[in-house]
Amino acid sequence: MIEPWKALGVSLLKDLVFQEILLELGKGALEDYVKDFFKDCIKAGITSAKPQVLKKALGEALQQFLRIVEDELIRCRLSGAEIRDGYEIRLGKFIHHQQVKPLLGQAFAQDGLAIEGEQLEAIWQEHYAPVMPSKFDWDGVAYLYTREVQRIIKQSPELRAILQLKILKDLQQDIQPLKQQTREIAGIPPDFNLKAYQEGLKERYAHLNLDSLDTSIYDYREKLKVHQVFIPQNVRACQEFVPQAYEIPKEHQRRLRESDELAAEINPQLWE
Repeated sequence: MIEPWKALGVSLLKDLVFQEILLELGKGALEDYVKDFFKDCIKAGITSAKPQVLKKALGEALQQFLRIVEDELIRCRLSGAEIRDGYEIRLGKFIHHQQVKPLLGQAFAQDGLAIEGEQLEAIWQEHYAPVMPSKFDWDGVAYLYTREVQRIIKQSPELRAILQLKILKDLQQDIQPLKQQTREIAGIPPDFNLKAYQEGLKERYAHLNLDSLDTSIYDYREKLKVHQVFIPQNVRACQEFVPQAYEIPKEHQRRLRESDELAAEINPQLWE
């Protein structure tokens, strides 16, 4: 009975009360269960692993989940017989529930986040009465299960390599925009052809574009260049410029001055 799991390299715990659940699962074809279990791990690349690797990981993960549930029931002061008689059949059906399988498989995802204990609890309460003991901690079960899955991944060279490769690919995708920004900040690259860039600027901006002013067939582009019409600025600097002398007409300033209505702020010699 244990042979299928042994062939996959899964060592069953001899003192596991829920061992019969794993034995029944091992009797059938695991391909469909593996597909449902890991279906949300496609993006993480887990499903690209060999079937035997996935089956082994599945068996180890389910065994740890059953052990953690058993330990939690023992903590709630239930005996081995009470656990087996009251929960074995229901728990066997529970791990076959279509929502539970991918939920447990999510622990193998790349981010490694703990699965939600509230979701497990809601499914159990809705479909598998009686409810768990009042002190049963579904969140604690989910947390410990996620930790065990992380241990399984670390101990599996195949799964570890797949997740590391996926992380590396994601980093490469994330770093591409950063590389582009770095190139932009760095300025002109060493192999940039400045001569060709200069010629391109001359070709593009050396001629006046008068198409919007004259739509005739006359070709201004080759006839009229920017340097032919450009007038450089030649404003002269004047150290003796007195703006006040130009604000009021000279005759009016003289009359104001003679009538003492204008303070002697401007030297009359500057008027000339």
